[in-house]
Amino acid sequence: MIKSFFSLFLVCAMLVASSAEACTSIRIKTTDGNVFYARTMEYSPGDPEHPDTISIVPSGTKYFGFLPDGSQKGLAWTAKYGFVGVNHASLPLLSDGINESGLVVGEFLFPGYAGYQKFESEQADRTIAQYEVVTWLLGNFTTVDEVKRGIRNIRVSKGSNIRSGNIDVVFHYAVHDRAGNSLVIEYVDGQLKLYDNPLGVLTNAPTFDWMQTNLKNYVNIKAFNAPGVKLADIVESGFGQGTGMLGLPGDYTPPSRFVRMVALTQSALPVTGSAAGLNLAMTIINNVDIPIGTVRDNSYGTMVYDRTLWTAVADLQQLRYYFRTYNNTNWQYVDVAQALAGANQVMTIQMATPPEYKNITDTRVNFTNYAPASYYRYQDK
Repeated sequence: MIKSFFSLFLVCAMLVASSAEACTSIRIKTTDGNVFYARTMEYSPGDPEHPDTISIVPSGTKYFGFLPDGSQKGLAWTAKYGFVGVNHASLPLLSDGINESGLVVGEFLFPGYAGYQKFESEQADRTIAQYEVVTWLLGNFTTVDEVKRGIRNIRVSKGSNIRSGNIDVVFHYAVHDRAGNSLVIEYVDGQLKLYDNPLGVLTNAPTFDWMQTNLKNYVNIKAFNAPGVKLADIVESGFGQGTGMLGLPGDYTPPSRFVRMVALTQSALPVTGSAAGLNLAMTIINNVDIPIGTVRDNSYGTMVYDRTLWTAVADLQQLRYYFRTYNNTNWQYVDVAQALAGANQVMTIQMATPPEYKNITDTRVNFTNYAPASYYRYQDK
């Protein structure tokens, strides 16, 4: 079943590779133990005939790993756990998702730094391609600790030479579990690198350890307003609120987005309850949205415009996968347990839906019901 999708996957991966280098993810933990993951997917608009969709993959689905020659003679596995997430071109190979045990995995472009394990024919039966890692992890594990042990037992080699505009489709990966543990998986110079990620943030290149080191350049950033300073006989103070965040980068490069997300996730007040946690995750991830036209590239002779095509938020406790798209910013969600109940084959849900804006005009009431009585007494004087 999975083999028949390979040619479509090549087309779709090439579309994604055309300019996507701006994905961002965060993790939010509430005071009462709820965990939320949020991420954006940015790239230039692709083929309208192959829009992104949600895949519902039940346990028992069989997969066969892709090898560098394009054949599916690599690792064969059967999904132990069902999962839900975003694919490309309705393929059952996910770029982001959550499984029925609350494990979340996402892939993020990692150009210029990814270097996968060298393919060795004698180890073909335990080899998968870089674009299968998310699917393999979601189908096989429930916690970050399990992932740490399991990922060492396979080999990840670069799949068929999928290129468009000379940009490789290469990734590193974010993993989060229900307990709030976070992990970054990278392949650099042919070596597997595993990083615990207590901050829960991931963007793109450079490497994760570099991103952590780069935070040293922003130790002055804080939530409290900066005090005024005396210069000669003049006391200078800042313009309004937010002076503690002066210098926080606002551009869309991966290092700047990483710093911005660390600053916001670490300075936001702690919240309690699933509703508050969901709201906080949605609010913070909005700060890296890319409006079309603000990021442009014509390096390869054709102008492309990155934009935030979709944003997802996963509730790891209630097993809900929320999403919104560039053309419909109203949040929708898929209930993972409900989607998998009784499922015996891979199914899809369209993400592209028209926006709906609720008309609340008829909910109006007399303003005097809300204004304090003292206000009217004052007006009568």
